Amino acid sequence: MKKFVVVMISAIVLFAFLMIDYLVWDKERLQNQRESDKIEQDWLRGQNRILSTTVDELEEANKKLEEEVASQKKELSELEEELREARQKESDYLQEKQKQKEALDTFKGILKEDVKQIAQKWFSSITQKAYQDSFAFLDKDFTLWGKSYEEKEYIDLISHINSISLAEKSGSGQDSVFTILSGGEPDVIQAGVMVDAYIEEDSKEFLPHLVNGINTLEVGFIYNKDKESWVILYVVTKK
Repeated sequence: MKKFVVVMISAIVLFAFLMIDYLVWDKERLQNQRESDKIEQDWLRGQNRILSTTVDELEEANKKLEEEVASQKKELSELEEELREARQKESDYLQEKQKQKEALDTFKGILKEDVKQIAQKWFSSITQKAYQDSFAFLDKDFTLWGKSYEEKEYIDLISHINSISLAEKSGSGQDSVFTILSGGEPDVIQAGVMVDAYIEEDSKEFLPHLVNGINTLEVGFIYNKDKESWVILYVVTKK
């Protein structure tokens, strides 16, 4: 009986010891678990703060981007409006310029007979060998086939022409013999002129731009305020 009691007491003591040891171990485990959980929670809170910060930064960046896009759209809209206005101004300018050109061409057409008479008088004075008189019909900046001449040089050159005059009426009428050309400088009247010219024998080298017979010339006229008359500014051969 004593042995049974001793065995039971020993068993109880051993059980109690095991329970105490288990409780101590479980307490340590729980303590470690809490510390581990706390570390994990701290890490999660840190990650959450990082994510929150990142989200805020992304939202701020997105907001700035939206503002930049809106600003660029506004600038683009303003540029498009400026472009439309510039195109409209260009269109208005071109229309106005065309109207002025048409008005100027009309005005030049009205003066056709005046400049035609100057050309006829010039041709006539050359044919009549009145070379000094013919020089008076020329502007001070006159050029003949692209070259300027002093009076003596001009007379030496022009004296190789035996005769020159407006061509006879062509099949389409006299208007095709002397035609006002459109365009050119505003203060210059340009005319297409068909002439019947004949040069002295062996003078071809001096007047390579003229042939015996019909020649088509372009003659430019400019108004001389001192003479109060139109004068000849240039003469070239039209091909």
